[in-house]
Amino acid sequence: MMRTQAEKKKSSYREPLILIAFVIVGAILGLTLGEKASVLYPIGQIWLNLLFVLLVPLIFFSISSSIANIADTKRVGKLLVLTIGIFVVTAAIAGIYMFAVTGIFGVDTSIQLDTSEVAAATATDSIGTQIVNTFTVSDFPLVISRSHILALIVFTVFFGLTVSVLGEQGKPVASWLSNMSLVFYKMVALLMKLAPLGLMAYFANLTGTYGPDLLKSYARGLLIYYPAAIVYFFVFLALYAFLAAGPWGVKNFFKNILTPALTALGTRSSAATLPLQLDACDKLGVPREVSSVVVPVGATCHMDGACIATIYEIALCCALFGHPLNSIGDFAFALVIAVAGSVAVSSVPGGGAAMETMVISAFGFPSIALPVLLMMTQLFDAGCTLINSCGDTVASMLVTRVLYGKDWYKKNLNKQEEAKV
Repeated sequence: MMRTQAEKKKSSYREPLILIAFVIVGAILGLTLGEKASVLYPIGQIWLNLLFVLLVPLIFFSISSSIANIADTKRVGKLLVLTIGIFVVTAAIAGIYMFAVTGIFGVDTSIQLDTSEVAAATATDSIGTQIVNTFTVSDFPLVISRSHILALIVFTVFFGLTVSVLGEQGKPVASWLSNMSLVFYKMVALLMKLAPLGLMAYFANLTGTYGPDLLKSYARGLLIYYPAAIVYFFVFLALYAFLAAGPWGVKNFFKNILTPALTALGTRSSAATLPLQLDACDKLGVPREVSSVVVPVGATCHMDGACIATIYEIALCCALFGHPLNSIGDFAFALVIAVAGSVAVSSVPGGGAAMETMVISAFGFPSIALPVLLMMTQLFDAGCTLINSCGDTVASMLVTRVLYGKDWYKKNLNKQEEAKV
C-alpha cells in the first residue's frame, strides 16, 4: 500500500515537472537563439488557440451538468447557502490579504511586455460598469465567447438550475449535458498532452524577445507566494478555527490536519485529500450531515489558495502590461474577479486555464498573458492545494458553529445522529 501511495504522489508531480522542464528548455532555446526563436511562435500559438476554442464549451457543459444533476436540492438548500457564503467571505479575506502582501513587497517590474492589445476602455470604466459588463452581456452570441467568461458562468448556472427544477422532464437534458461534458473533458485531456511542446515553443519566443528578465518574474513570484501561503495557513486558518471553537478548535484543527496537509502537498489534488478531510472532520466532532456537504462542495469551489494566487497574478500582469490599479474601485473589481473565479471556475477541469482566461478578458490583457500565467499557476499549485483543501475542514467547523452553537464540539453530534437512526 505504501508503495502504491508513493507511486501516486510521484505520478501527480510527473506532469507538472515535465511541463516545467519543457518550459526551461524553451527558455534556454530563447536565450540561445535570441530573436531567431520567433520561428517557434506558430507552434505555441496554435496550441494556445486550440485551448481557447475548448474553454467555452468546457465551462458550459461541466458546470451546467453538475448543477442539473443535483437531487433533492431543498434538503441541503440552507446548508449550501451558508457554505457558499462562508466560502465567499474567506476567499475575499484571502484576496485582501494578498493585496496587502503585494503592496508591501511588490511584484517584478523589470520588463514591460507588449501592451498593444490591451483594451484602454477597461482602465477608464467605472466599477459599476465593469461589474455589469463582466457578469452580463446584451446579446446571446456575446455570451458564448472567452471574452465574457463570468457572463457565461452566470448563464450556465441559470441553465443548469432550470434543468434541475424541471425534475423528470429535465433528466434527458441532464444526461445529455453529462455526456457532452465527458467529451470535452477528454478533448482537454488530449490537448494538454501537447502542453509541454506548445509552452516550450511559446516560452522560447518569449525569452528570445524579452531575455532573462522574464524568468526573474517567476523567481520573485515564488519568493512572495509561498511565504504568503504559509502565513495564511498558520494564521488565518487558525483564526477561523478559533472562531469556530475557541482555543480547543485551534489546537485540535492542527492536531488533525497534518495528514491531509501532507497529502495535499504530495498529490496536488483536493479530491485526493477528500476522504482524509472527512476523517479529520469526524475526529473534530463535525456532524457528518455537515462535512458530507461542505467538504465535497469545497473540493470544487472553495479555493482561498487560488484566490491568493490570482490576486498576485493580476498584480503581476498589471505591472507587466502597464495597467495600474489606481483606485479603490480598481482593487474592488480585481477582488470580485478573483473571488468569483475561485468559487465558480475552480469546478471546471483545467480550471486554471479558465481562471486565467477570465482574468485576461476582464482586464483586457493581451493573449500573451495566458502562457505566462499558466506557468505561474503550475509553480503555485502545491501551495494552492494545501490551502484549498485544508480550508474545507475549517469551513466545516465554521458551518457547524453557526448551525449548532458555540459549544458544538462538546455535544458529540455524530453519536446523537446515530442514536436517532
